[in-house]
Amino acid sequence: MDSLATIALMVSLLGAGPPAEDPALEQARAHVQEARQAFTKRKFAIALKEFQAAQSLKPAPVLWFNIGKCYEKLNDAPNALRTFRIFLLEAPTAPGRKDALAAVGQMEAKLRLKGVQQLLVMAQPPGAMATVPGKDPQPVPATFELRPGAYTVTVSLAGHQTVKKQVTMGAKGSVQLEVSLRPNESVPMPPPPPVVASTGGDGRPVPPVVATSPPPPPVVSQVVKPTQGTVTVAVRPTTPPLPPGSDRPVLQPRSPAGGGIIGPVPREPLAMGPPPQRGRAWTWVAGGASLLGAGAGVGFGLYAKDASSTLLGSQHTEAEANGLYNRARSSALYANVGYGTAAVAGLAAVILFLVEAPPAGAQAATSTSGGPPLVLSF
Repeated sequence: MDSLATIALMVSLLGAGPPAEDPALEQARAHVQEARQAFTKRKFAIALKEFQAAQSLKPAPVLWFNIGKCYEKLNDAPNALRTFRIFLLEAPTAPGRKDALAAVGQMEAKLRLKGVQQLLVMAQPPGAMATVPGKDPQPVPATFELRPGAYTVTVSLAGHQTVKKQVTMGAKGSVQLEVSLRPNESVPMPPPPPVVASTGGDGRPVPPVVATSPPPPPVVSQVVKPTQGTVTVAVRPTTPPLPPGSDRPVLQPRSPAGGGIIGPVPREPLAMGPPPQRGRAWTWVAGGASLLGAGAGVGFGLYAKDASSTLLGSQHTEAEANGLYNRARSSALYANVGYGTAAVAGLAAVILFLVEAPPAGAQAATSTSGGPPLVLSF
């Protein structure tokens, strides 16, 4: 495909059809029209400027091909090679792929005569910076013209881990490096507060003293019967006071006139019922909505892909191209709505699943302290 045919394809994507509602698209169409006229008049510098303006307003892979053609006509081999390679990465099935591959070979041959080749650095997420020793840092996608040898490439982005890669450049062709940056996971912890130690009279630090209370003495209850010669002593270990409602036995002394020893009187056990059970009706509703949204997104996505493939796969009239472009654009919008609905409903289903889960049954706690008194007779 020659340059004029590529420009005609660009016009079919952006410049044909009725006026659009998007102001940025209107301006991009105007820049494409100016670039087309300038390229036809062999004013390649003006055409390059107009194509770049359109690309900044409405990025499209085919615009990289046209920008590369302008650089090629201006005899700028490094920039032409860079734009043709980006075009091949972003539009691997576009009609201009064969011409782009041929142009890449020609630009590499021109760089070979200068004793250098080009390194292309790609990184995700966008916004990273690439650095090579002896070269100025560049935002990705970044290109460096290097002589044959080994180089260390550093790719960095704020909030992400810096990556360093070893690259070996040859003399025959260009090299491509793709890097994926991971976000920083470690969060710095605040320093602990300073410990202030007290000092004694001699100036040496005094360790902190932890106050402890001595154990309480055991409670001894004596009951003496005047009519018998036996003394009964009930000894029980002292335990902390129990909260109200405890099911531990409670000692209630009898009257001295009635005789006998102090015995335990158990409390009535607390009534324990099974925990209430709740269903997950809203969880299933949200899950069903998520599945419906995902199905709609997949369906409209396939419909948009079919329209786009039909548009790029063959030549069309202006009316046909406009119809295919509008169908692909609206289907892609509906697909995004479906995917968004699926994501929101899926998140709601997970939250509802956790909220509506029945609580685990509580187990009755039993106390191991205390116990019946130890009775000694003598």
